[in-house]
Amino acid sequence: MGDFDGVHPGHLALIADTCARAKAGNLASVLVTYEPSPKKILKKLRHDSRLTTYTEKKKLLGESGLDLVIFYPVTAETLKISARTFLRNFLLERLKMRCLVMGADHHFGHNRRGNARYLKAAKDRYGFELHVVEEQITLGERTSSSRARAALAAGDVETAGGILGRPYSVTGQVIRGEGRGRLLGFATANIGLDPEKLLPLTGVYSGTAVLTNGQRLAAIANLGHKPTAGDFPMGLEVHLLDFTSNLYDQVVRFDFEHRIRGEQKFASLDALKAQIASDVALARQNADRAKKVSFF
Repeated sequence: MGDFDGVHPGHLALIADTCARAKAGNLASVLVTYEPSPKKILKKLRHDSRLTTYTEKKKLLGESGLDLVIFYPVTAETLKISARTFLRNFLLERLKMRCLVMGADHHFGHNRRGNARYLKAAKDRYGFELHVVEEQITLGERTSSSRARAALAAGDVETAGGILGRPYSVTGQVIRGEGRGRLLGFATANIGLDPEKLLPLTGVYSGTAVLTNGQRLAAIANLGHKPTAGDFPMGLEVHLLDFTSNLYDQVVRFDFEHRIRGEQKFASLDALKAQIASDVALARQNADRAKKVSFF
């Protein structure tokens, strides 16, 4: 039970423990998460800022080995439900819960009154097992979604990927742009952005583009407002190395692997073109280096 934003190794440890205990007890393994996040309702946000959107989280959790994933509906009214009522009416009566696995820092119910301490006192009274999973450590510190967010805000996608256990990625449908990349000699796929998706610091990144058919291609991406061409809304343009086919309307995922530089405004399009050529050369070097590492 929890928010599970990012579906990082700490979350996967909870899931693995749950699945193992369910199998041993001949029970169903069930994960309860929330949609939308309580933060969005409490802070009255038009759009949340998520490491994993609903679609991404649903896909990752669906591949985790669980028997069932429940997206509990979060509204102003459901946020008023007490921890006791949530435990009795939903977890015990509706789900017939026999065993609960949770992280030490998880809270639930009105005013976050439900926590490990509350459940330890309630488990004998209501007749269920409780297992609190220890915090996981990545890169020498506690694994957490907030650490990944901080790394992304600084453009440190390598650290964010290390915390998440996979490269941070953005997925979207390829939409039609103004064709400036092609005129500069570097055709790009403009990726439609989910307004709820947390984006890294603006700049130029090297990484991998994953196509609908599963094909993986070295790529470079510009995330930002294209200041040399004008003042545009935030956008993600991906140039796939050594790829010339049409990608319009296809869904493409870009994995952020290295930050090459920050976004900047150039004096001319020729200066921009020269910089892009340099960026692409560096992205190619990063891709070649990654191939050698994975080979050995």
